[in-house]
Amino acid sequence: MRKIVDGSVRNKERTKEKLLAVVGDIIREEGHTGLGVNKVAKIAGVSKKLIYKYFGSMDELLNTYLRKRDFWIGMEGIILHDMEDTVRTEEDYMQHLAEISLVKLFEHLDGFKEAQKILLWQVSEKNPLLQQLNYEREVLGETMFKLSDPLFSNSDVDLRANYGILLAGVYYLTLHENAAVGSFCGIDLKTEAGKKRIAKSLKQLIGLSYQQAVNTAK
Repeated sequence: MRKIVDGSVRNKERTKEKLLAVVGDIIREEGHTGLGVNKVAKIAGVSKKLIYKYFGSMDELLNTYLRKRDFWIGMEGIILHDMEDTVRTEEDYMQHLAEISLVKLFEHLDGFKEAQKILLWQVSEKNPLLQQLNYEREVLGETMFKLSDPLFSNSDVDLRANYGILLAGVYYLTLHENAAVGSFCGIDLKTEAGKKRIAKSLKQLIGLSYQQAVNTAK
């Protein structure tokens, strides 16, 4: 009896992962407008009843996909292992966290074409699922900024504004690259050399913000 139950659980999880993968495939190839319960079920080769059984609704299937694939929701597991050998002080930690989160986001968006389509979806129309996800990203961001606020409170450097501009730049450069409309400021973002230049500058600009905060502290 236990083997039958275990097999049923494994089949359920495989079917759920297949459905999530199909959602990603459709977003990558057609954008969010191609999504629909009948289409997802057909491509996955399962009954659409399983979508309702396992997820409750098409919206919840999409919500599960967005959360499993979102960079910021899974940020801790993505970046913390890269910080173990580089952090010596609390200030080092805060600066490196700001630097590596931008660089890793740039790499994530570059290698994850579905994320580019989701980003375009988010800036082109309102969607309750994406709005909620954005709110949760802001909550995570607030946690990170609060760590740095004391260092910047006595200087004329606005880390939040600087970070926001850099973050917006990462998002736009990603969309620009995906549109295949040529280089940007003479940098070919489709080449490894171009990508390395952007990553290097992101780190430098965050580093300059921290350095200036120390130099201009009142």
